[in-house]
Amino acid sequence: MSSKRNQMIDEDESPNWLATFADLMTLLLVFFVLLFSMSSLKQERFEEAVRSLTLALDSAPGSNSLIELDAQAPTPKIPQELTEEVLPATQYSLDDGAKPNDAEARRQLLKLQHDWTPMSQELEQSFEMLSLSDAVEIADPKDGKLRLRIDGSALFESGSAQFDRRMMPLLDVVVNTLRRNPQYKVNIQGHTDDIPIETAQFPSNWELSAVRATTVLRYFMRGGLDPERLTATGYGDSLPVEPNDSAKNRARNRRIEFVLEYQVE
Repeated sequence: MSSKRNQMIDEDESPNWLATFADLMTLLLVFFVLLFSMSSLKQERFEEAVRSLTLALDSAPGSNSLIELDAQAPTPKIPQELTEEVLPATQYSLDDGAKPNDAEARRQLLKLQHDWTPMSQELEQSFEMLSLSDAVEIADPKDGKLRLRIDGSALFESGSAQFDRRMMPLLDVVVNTLRRNPQYKVNIQGHTDDIPIETAQFPSNWELSAVRATTVLRYFMRGGLDPERLTATGYGDSLPVEPNDSAKNRARNRRIEFVLEYQVE
């Protein structure tokens, strides 16, 4: 009788794991209830949090919101002290240090501001002392350069590149002045009138003007000037100072020009 009763009790008992499983389900239910209760946030607080996060992460132009909201987050302002105004190179102070793309602009500005009065006066006085003023014309400085026009007929005979030795004192004035002023370089330019020339030595006025310019250049080099300060160019009849319509005007167009340029270190 007792054995039969014990067997009935054993059959009515539940498995041991069932209680543990029931407890786990209860805990999960409580957990989800807590999550649901915590999720009821106010929309205003949610939007404020999103704006703060977006403002911290924003780095691209355009919309600065991760989630579309009724109002946009304010665009961060760049502090004024971090901005820098870019000025043209020519507006920099001459006392400033060299800046990118500024060195050449600075040199050009100094050339334009150079005072040519002492050089012009020195040359004029020297030519007057030798009674050569009629053969030389000193033009007004232009584009940072000073031009001396020498009457071509005073230096060279017609169709010749051999200069008149009586005019050597005129060339010596220019040489000595340049030797005393090493900050200048000179371009020697040969010019002719429009009367054509065709000889074995000079097929055209281009060759004649070029040889005349280089002849003067060699004389300057023999006078002690540094060749790096000298250039020679022949222009033929391409750059007349007067129309070639009279003998007087043609005589003015036959010339040698010394173009002095101030060198900025």
